[in-house]
Order: sequence, then structure tokens, then C-alpha cells
Amino acid sequence: MAEKLKYFVNGEYVESKTETYYTLVNPSTGETTGYAPCCTAEEVEGAIAAAKAAYPSWRATPAIKRAQVLYKIRDLLIEHMDELTMLVAEENGKVWSEAEGDVLKAKEGTELATQVPSLMMGESIMDASKGYDTVKYREAMGVFAGIVPVNFPAMIPFGWMAPTCIATGNTMVLKAASLTPRTALRIAGLYKEAGVPDGVINIVTCSRNEINIILDSPDVKGITFVGSTPVGKKIYERA
Repeated sequence: MAEKLKYFVNGEYVESKTETYYTLVNPSTGETTGYAPCCTAEEVEGAIAAAKAAYPSWRATPAIKRAQVLYKIRDLLIEHMDELTMLVAEENGKVWSEAEGDVLKAKEGTELATQVPSLMMGESIMDASKGYDTVKYREAMGVFAGIVPVNFPAMIPFGWMAPTCIATGNTMVLKAASLTPRTALRIAGLYKEAGVPDGVINIVTCSRNEINIILDSPDVKGITFVGSTPVGKKIYERA
């Protein structure tokens, strides 16, 4: 029986109060596999608030400690490789090898993020001017949002977006593709299992109306998007 999915906020899967759901279909069979919520404005705002609340303590966590959490995420992605591959195949209609490649790219992006102590190294120069030394630091900024396309439900949100974002001390709200959210929701659970603190990663599914809440929010310091050029330009202009 097709189930109504929940969204993921503050470390928990939460049932939405929305009356609008997206029908999820396995493209290979035409079978209805579930229903994803069109999260309400209040629920999207709550996800942003959860990320904002989690930011100070996560930023204060030493980079080497954050890297150790990313190593655990990488191990869990390997442990659950077949399960995640099946999820991608079922919700995206990909053959096994391509679906597995999608998940492997999430693993590779996570491996890159484990190098955060090196990625965040700054620069220094002695005697930049007489009697003055100069130091440059790389610092976290706050809450970031990721807007995810339908066709790579593992690689883009959890290879390109989330790992480096959280490794560098930021927190994130991911707007998963409303028609292929299962993989992202499952990986969010693995992040929690790996030790990512509540609120550091949050997953919503919603319409463009609720996306505008993310684009307009003063608490969102940056946005990453993968999709068409016209939509990317609109996001850039509004944000």
C-alpha cells in the first residue's frame, strides 16, 4: 500500500499538516509508490528555524570532529549501498548500474568533505606592511538551502550539496525533488545515525510558493541550485 511520506526536520520524521500531496510513481512500472507532502509555509519556516538554531553549536564544533562524522556517513552509505540503489531505481526509473552510480557519487562527495580541515585552511603573510602581519580565515556563514532536481536524487543533494556545506560548519535545508524524495529522506536518517546533530540537515518537499519563502528568508545565507538556466536565473534574481 502506497504510504504518505513525512518530511525531516530537527532530526525527526514529521507528518505534515498539508492537505496537498504529490503522487510518487515508479517510472519502470507505472505503479504508485507513495505520496509526498507539499509542506506548508509554516513547516518550511520551521525547517529554516531548526537549521538556524543548530548552527552556533555546529559551527563551534572543531573541523576535525565534523570530519569524523562525515567518515561515519561515508561508511553508512557503503553499508546501505544496495538499499539506496534500489530506492533510486524505483523512484527514478534508472537501471541498476546507473542508480548505483548515483549513490556512489554521493559517497565520493562525502569523501571530499572529510578533507574539511584542509579545505578550510586560510592564509597568512608576515610583514604585509611594515610591522603588520596579515591572516585570512575561512569561516562558516550560517544556514544554506539546496534546491534539488528530479533526476539525481542521491548525487546532487548528498554528493554536491550537503556534505561540504555541513562539513564546513554550516547547516542546511534541502528542498528535495517533490517527485523523487525517498532517497533524500532515507539518507537524512543515515546522517542522524552517523551523529549529525538535530537541525543541521533538514528535508522538505514543497511547491514554488514555499520555495519563495526560502529565497526571501534573511536567515538563509546562501542557496545552491541544480536545474534549468531560466529557473536558475529567477532564483538568483529573487535571492
